[in-house]
Amino acid sequence: MKLLGLIGGVSPESTVIYYRLLNQAVRARLGGEHSANIVLYTLDYGTMIHHYDAGDWPSFIAEVVKGAEHLAAAGAEALVISSNTTHVAAEAAQEATGLPLIHLLDALTDAMNSAGAKKPLLLGTPVVMGGDHYLPALAQRYDGDVLVPTAEEQAEIGRIILDELVKGEVLEPSRAALQAIIARHDADGVILGCTELCMILSQAHVAAPVFDTTALHAAAASAYAFQGD
Repeated sequence: MKLLGLIGGVSPESTVIYYRLLNQAVRARLGGEHSANIVLYTLDYGTMIHHYDAGDWPSFIAEVVKGAEHLAAAGAEALVISSNTTHVAAEAAQEATGLPLIHLLDALTDAMNSAGAKKPLLLGTPVVMGGDHYLPALAQRYDGDVLVPTAEEQAEIGRIILDELVKGEVLEPSRAALQAIIARHDADGVILGCTELCMILSQAHVAAPVFDTTALHAAAASAYAFQGD
């Protein structure tokens, strides 16, 4: 089993989910007494959200690269960034360390292609839904027509993520608001493009196929850890 270097903390809530899923995958493969081989570097969410709010992406990326370098020094054999938004630093982290990086968008693209989804609706932080990194990076991998919520809907989704989910708050009115947003779009799938969204939405809440990036990414990371074994 390879030693995975997990960059977490953006937010701590989703990092816990990654850790649980990675360990569950190893137990399912090797048996109940086994656990994942992980070295974890958690970024300071307060620092990261400050850079996010300021639009200071060079500083944001520099923090991620610093974490990646610490993981490389600790002996990590591959990097896993446990955040959709934070994949803005994926290429920089990989270049700085020379380590393989299990990219979330590769796992997402594989899942959508396997399901035959051509018009998925993307939910995430405002910079994921409307910024200039995530959608172009996805378009390099996926040839479907990704739908995005309206500006007003993006603001509401961002509020639910950044004011509630990152604090561990899962509220039923917010779930209903997300379901209403999904229902207004003619999509053949729903991308949970923020790792905290799996806390409030699952396939049980949505009629269209749900692409949970947290679960998909964790599964891809676990599979990579066992490559060659």
